[in-house]
Amino acid sequence: MKKSISKKIQDLKKQIRRHDHFYYNLDEPEITDYKYDQLFKQLLDLENQYPEFKTKDSPSQKVPGQALEKFKKEAHSQPMLSLQNSYSQKDIQAFYKRLLKLLNTKSLTCFVEPKLDGMAVELIYKKGILIKALTRGDGKIGENITDNIKTLRGLPLVLKDSKSIPPLLEVRGEVVIFKKDFEKINREQEERGLARFANPRNLAAGSLRQLDPKVTASRPLYCLIHSSGPMKDDKIKTQEKFIKTMQSLSLTSFCIDRQGQLKAPLKLCRLTHSLKDLLKYYEQMLKLRHQLPFETDGIVIKVNDFEQQRVLGSIARSPRWAIAGKFPPEQGITQVQDIRLQVGRTGVITPVATLKPISLSGVWIRQASLHNFQDLSRKDIRAGDFVLIQRAGGVIPELIKPLKNKRKKRLKAFVPPKHCPACHNPLKRQGDYLVCPSIKCPAVRENKFIHFASKSAMNIAFLGKKSLKKFYEWGWLNSYSDIYDLKDRSLKDKKGFGEKSYNLLVQSLEESKKTELSRLIFSLGIPLIGEQTAQKISEKIYELHGNRNLNIKKALPLLQNITQEELEAITDIGPLAAQSFQSALGNEDLIGDLQKLHERGLHFIPKPKTDLSLKGVTFVITGALPEPREKVKKQIEEKGGRVSSQISQKINFLLVGENPGSKKKKALELNIKILNWQDFLKII
Repeated sequence: MKKSISKKIQDLKKQIRRHDHFYYNLDEPEITDYKYDQLFKQLLDLENQYPEFKTKDSPSQKVPGQALEKFKKEAHSQPMLSLQNSYSQKDIQAFYKRLLKLLNTKSLTCFVEPKLDGMAVELIYKKGILIKALTRGDGKIGENITDNIKTLRGLPLVLKDSKSIPPLLEVRGEVVIFKKDFEKINREQEERGLARFANPRNLAAGSLRQLDPKVTASRPLYCLIHSSGPMKDDKIKTQEKFIKTMQSLSLTSFCIDRQGQLKAPLKLCRLTHSLKDLLKYYEQMLKLRHQLPFETDGIVIKVNDFEQQRVLGSIARSPRWAIAGKFPPEQGITQVQDIRLQVGRTGVITPVATLKPISLSGVWIRQASLHNFQDLSRKDIRAGDFVLIQRAGGVIPELIKPLKNKRKKRLKAFVPPKHCPACHNPLKRQGDYLVCPSIKCPAVRENKFIHFASKSAMNIAFLGKKSLKKFYEWGWLNSYSDIYDLKDRSLKDKKGFGEKSYNLLVQSLEESKKTELSRLIFSLGIPLIGEQTAQKISEKIYELHGNRNLNIKKALPLLQNITQEELEAITDIGPLAAQSFQSALGNEDLIGDLQKLHERGLHFIPKPKTDLSLKGVTFVITGALPEPREKVKKQIEEKGGRVSSQISQKINFLLVGENPGSKKKKALELNIKILNWQDFLKII
């Protein structure tokens, strides 16, 4: 008996460690939070029942995660613990009654707030200046991500009124991405032919762990402060006072309105004075969760008084004075009616489950992506299966597992295709994906036309997906230039197209001919070339041309002959994107089509000449500035200047903030002009 218990505990430890690694270190969870918490609860129950099998290295005795090797490791001055989880109001009741007993009191004031689903970080301010930022890591040692955290929107690098706070201030918070920004990023991923991000938490964590801070800076990340580190301020004696103090220092907490603006406060956090208050708040947040601008999977309950927190103390990996009251996952059961194959504009084949319609959180779900064939094989979902479904992150439909006890014997496992469902060409494997390599694949071509006409590309307002699909089926579209010949087609004879529809189409075709080079580049649907990348390439083309007077005919040789080195010199363009661009512009059919677009009257709207007043001027930046360093660097580069990290005779200006360090002394020795923030603003 005990041998089987020991084996069960060892197996649970192994599973939990694996899932900790995938969640905290790779930012790629394999299972839902709910399923993970059930595994963890099994382990706790068994260890409590059989304490002889509890070991110091058990996941129950340590904070999950670890600091990654690619970042410098640093110790937290006080461990960053994780919270105990509960999934029912009974658990919250038990937690509250346990606190009353431990504190020997009949009433208790708690501070309650939404539980954020993001990346836990610690910020350290010295004399009001941000000097360090660490991830939680294993709770004792985290990763130093200071350069990345400084790029976050709205995060002050220098605290206002810093004289009213301790010389050393350590605060903990969560880095999040708002729902609207997450959906925008995923739309851009799809437009570039790339896989969607699974959820905001993974995207936030992955963005913070980039070796290049420029990648972090490009993501709309926000840090919301929720806790203190070691507190040495006699004036701050409660959690409520701490949050109010942070807000007065411009360290954002829950002062957010429902549209996600960091301004007028929506009272998301508050004090409760009884168990009834706690349970009422839980119910209110459960109803409100989908109206909030960020993802939340529960509430956090904290004892408000810091002295009571100290008395209660902590257990191995969690404080006794706080708990996460998690919301039950919004799940349902429906049936997979079919598994069909979807061909994207870059040729990626995605299995998509067609479902018997089901309503979750007030939204009707009729289909769900199965992401890739490895995911489909691992879950073993079959057409005809009854499946457990949930809205991952409250947004994306996700099939959790098939209910095998309901499976009929005749249902066959899904076999990944060997040939493209649209053109029947053999598929190629690229990582986890199967891809149709044929540039003549009708599904790929049809989706490319839809992308070309889309709002972010050529913006042909009255040419929608349904119409484009019909035109393609009728054989009217073989190249992009054919879209501009639609005005010569006998549309009025076709069902569903009257004179009004025809006139609106012709009008929108004419209007779209006045475009920008960046829009045209993006509209070509080149893999890895998104809107921002297309914009940067277009600026490089204007620079190579020498002026802003450019048309398609003049741009073509520049687009064809731009070198790999020139492309990679552009900020944020790596070798894969450069190769993808060169490969596309090496296609003779595409070049011929671009020439036809020129003949049909496509022309570029003249753009004002960029202010290059700092061309040839080099800056070095040192010390803490009022604005993020990445933003300052961008301002310099936009005017043609450059930023160096080293002081030398070639440097024109040293921009200094607070605590400038040794660079200021060296600049004085080399007679380099030193600018303060006001001097810099005058120049910029």
